[in-house]
Amino acid sequence: MSTEQTLDDIQGLTGQSETSAWLQIDESHLKDFGRASYLEPDRVDLTPSRNHAMGPTLVDGFLMLSLLVYFDFSSQLFRTPGGYAFNYGLDRVRFTKPVFVGDGVRLKRTVVDVVRKSPTRLLVTLDCELEMQSTGETAMVARWLYMIVDGQGEE
Repeated sequence: MSTEQTLDDIQGLTGQSETSAWLQIDESHLKDFGRASYLEPDRVDLTPSRNHAMGPTLVDGFLMLSLLVYFDFSSQLFRTPGGYAFNYGLDRVRFTKPVFVGDGVRLKRTVVDVVRKSPTRLLVTLDCELEMQSTGETAMVARWLYMIVDGQGEE
């Protein structure tokens, strides 16, 4: 779904799904996430998940959630000429299986709803499922909302 679309085109995409390529999570992902998310990295042990009973290679759920953005930029579902989209929030997120360093993950996104909020804006709801390559199991589910804006129409 990478060709340019009008807002009317996007409204017709309800039910469409796309599955990403695999991404292998390595230790540098955990370290970079730790550096980016801890307020005082000089006082925090950045050894990934050091204090977790499942071990030091457990991938933080918020890192998995942040991968929504990575997968979205890797393969955009919507492209409007002169348009843009912004994160409108999450209705629900569940971390259903643990993911560890070395696991490959991919994202399946399904457009579940598109609502016109104004002549130049659409609220899109996506069901997102992060799948583990090693087992085929779902590691995370999220319902993600974002607003698509016809930038040319709002000028």
